[in-house]
This record gives sequence, C-alpha cells and structure tokens, in this order.
Amino acid sequence: MKSSEEIRIFARRNRDIIIAYCVLTVVMSLFASFQADFFTRYGPQSIFNQVITLCIASLGQTLIILTAGIDLSVGTLIIFTNCVAATIMRPVMDLFGGSLVAGSIVTCIIVLALGGLCGLFNGCVVVYGRLQPIIVTLATGSIFSGLARYVRPSPGGDVPAQFGRFFTGRVLEYIPMSALILLFSLLLIWIPYRNRKYGQALYAVGGNENAAFLSGIKINAVKLLAYAIAGMCAAICGILLTAQTRSGDPTAANNFTNNSIAAAVLGGASLAGGKGSYIGSIAGAMILSLLVGLLIFWGISSYYQNLMQGVILILALSVNFFSTIIRERQNRRNVLKGNIN
Repeated sequence: MKSSEEIRIFARRNRDIIIAYCVLTVVMSLFASFQADFFTRYGPQSIFNQVITLCIASLGQTLIILTAGIDLSVGTLIIFTNCVAATIMRPVMDLFGGSLVAGSIVTCIIVLALGGLCGLFNGCVVVYGRLQPIIVTLATGSIFSGLARYVRPSPGGDVPAQFGRFFTGRVLEYIPMSALILLFSLLLIWIPYRNRKYGQALYAVGGNENAAFLSGIKINAVKLLAYAIAGMCAAICGILLTAQTRSGDPTAANNFTNNSIAAAVLGGASLAGGKGSYIGSIAGAMILSLLVGLLIFWGISSYYQNLMQGVILILALSVNFFSTIIRERQNRRNVLKGNIN
C-alpha cells in the first residue's frame, strides 16, 4: 500500500515530465518508421547530432526560466560564438605551431569564457539595472547579432575536418560523441548545480523571491550565476554548431531561442519560475528536433515547418497555463477539505 502511494505521489509530482517522455516515445516511433538506418550504428549518431544543440540550449534556457526570467538572446549568442570559433580557430592553431589539439582546446576555452561573460553581462543588466529579463535579453540579442556580423562579415572560416569529425563522430564505433557530450553536460553542469546550495536557491528565488530574500538567500548572486552558466551553455552550442557546419555564419536562420523556450515548457518548466528540470527539457528538445525531421520526411515545405514550430510553442505555453490553473484549483480544494476536517 505504501509503495502504491509513493508511486502516485511520484507520478503527480513529475506528471509533466512523464507526459513529455510519453510524447517523445510516440515521436521517436514515428521517426524510426521513416529512417531506414534507425536501428544501425548510424541511427543514434544521426539523432544525437540532430538534437544535441537544442538540448544544450534548453539547459541554459531552463536555468533562466527557473529564476522567473526568459532569455531571448540565446539564439544570437549561439551564432556569435559560432562565428568567433570559426574565425579564430586557424590563427590560434598557428600560434601553437599548427597543433590541432592545442588550437582546438584553446579555442574552446576562449569561446566558453566569452559565452560566460556575455551571459554574466545579461545578468548584471537584469540584476543591477532592475530591468525585465525579456527586455534586456531582447536588446543584448541585437548586440550579439551585430558583434557576430562584425567578427564574421560573411559566412566562412577555416575549421579543420578533424575538429568536426571529433564532435559529430562516434566513440568505440557505436557510441555517438554528441550523446557523451549531452551526458557530460547533465553530470557536470545540471546535477551538481541542482544538488548544491545555489541550485536549491535558484528554485527558491523563482518560486518566491521575497521569501527567498527573507530566508537569507543571496538573490543577486544566484541570478548572476544562472545567467553566466546559461551563457556558457550557448557557447557550447556555438562550438557544436561550428563542428557541424565547419564554418561561421552570422546570417544563419536559427530557431534556438523559440525552441529552447518551447522545449523547457514542454518538459514541465513554468514561466512563472521555480519549476522545471533539465531531464524534462531534454525530452522537450528531442521532441521538437525530431518533429522537424518528420516534417522533412513528409516533404513539408520549410515555410510550413516554421508554422508548425510556432503552433507547437503556443500549444506548449497553453498547456503550461492550463496546468497551472488546474494545480491552483487542486490546492484550493485540498485547503478547503483540510479546513472542513
């Protein structure tokens, strides 16, 4: 009896995540029926290369949403770091005598630091400027877009093929490198952050900032760290995009901003803050990425693909809105029952 009650409590607490993974199972089944090499060693490699960038982007977006904010600059920051990586990689390699390993490592460190600084800049304007995150990140997104065009006026760059193969290839012939990157991001970023005091404080700040302040939580520090990590996540996406395309393109069309928000919401995050998880965001990101693949398999025009993504975003926000209303009504009923008893 106790175990069944624990299962009900677990299902109620993680209802949104469970629904997201049920939807993902359906989408994955449809995707498998259209992809001929799905059950070969090339299938997982193709899938993870397709979903990895949005998965990492949704990690950063989830952190910001947990603070009751939203990051509209993530897409342009990814493009900016992509342009920087593609532009500086060859010169950095030349500084190390043409060494691919040293040049690639130093380039990645520079790009990650740049992403962290850009995210920290977002956080500083939000925290110390006391401005709404949606306004700040909309403005900084334009700044990052302009910087991307300054660094890389036209598409191009000199990215070694080995660099691209490393990030998009396989380990031990069967394990996609992109799957390992996703696993490491979960183990090295989300789980430690979630289980440490800053991660717990992040949920408290998003849930009720005034109560968190009265509890002695350093709200400014919590938000600044969240924005800095979100910026580094965007930089990781920029590096992955560089490896996939082996170039930098400031004019590249991207839906990372909208899709990262939709992925977080589909995974159970609340735009009101204080609720969400990377596990759910991964499911949301994979659903959106694989749906695009399905639309391509079905021969649907790219114009309608954007239409479908917009519809999915609206539906995700609607589900989040109605879930909140249902949850509030349920809480009121429980309070009334408690008063009656």
